[in-house]
Amino acid sequence: MKFQEGDKIVVSATQEKGVVVEWISKKMLTIDVGGVSFPVHADQIDFPYFADFSSPKVQNKKSVSSEIPRREKKPEKIIERDGVWLSFYPVLDKNIFDDDIISHFKIYFLNHTDDGLVLNFSMFFNSLKEIELKSTVRALDELYLIDLSLEKLNDHPKFSFVFELTEKNNFKARSFNHDYKPKAKQIFKLANEVLQQQKASFNIQLFENYPLKGSEIENQLPEQEEEDDGSIDLKKLILAGFKVKKK
Repeated sequence: MKFQEGDKIVVSATQEKGVVVEWISKKMLTIDVGGVSFPVHADQIDFPYFADFSSPKVQNKKSVSSEIPRREKKPEKIIERDGVWLSFYPVLDKNIFDDDIISHFKIYFLNHTDDGLVLNFSMFFNSLKEIELKSTVRALDELYLIDLSLEKLNDHPKFSFVFELTEKNNFKARSFNHDYKPKAKQIFKLANEVLQQQKASFNIQLFENYPLKGSEIENQLPEQEEEDDGSIDLKKLILAGFKVKKK
């Protein structure tokens, strides 16, 4: 691969400099720019020394202007106000046959609303709490939550959230709870779909709008096709031709 973890890079579109965090797939990798990590296609970045050598050299001029040049504005990232989501990034690894296999998922919390949120998050496996954190997620921002292996999907995981607004609003609820229980079969199906479509991730919506005071938020997640507990038999998947790596 052209880039290695820790390599210094530059984003071709904005000329912002960053560093490679890790590869997600053959064509996608995660980079860090100014403390913010996000996925990009490999052809969207380059090594900084290439830009340094390829950029035209500025000739010295006798007259020097005292006017400070204006800094170009960074292109704004357009984010649709479509609610709050969990974003699953399948992370790939290689088996002994050099085939791509799913190692685990990197899960991000996406706040695609105009409300800043105080997030109290707990992660349960088989009804036992294993992870707990509290953080603030600004409007139109995101937060890395956890890594989740395929094997852990069989342990009846539950994402438990308690939301509050960072700024008091007399018309909206002071706080509310929301739980999400991923089904292993659904997650595995969505993961294979995004890999076949050469996409980086798939999203699960938690809610669209922060609830008003005195109202109850409805569960807006799509209904599950399976009526079982959602567990997945990894041995049967392997026999069926799927490539699965336990972590």
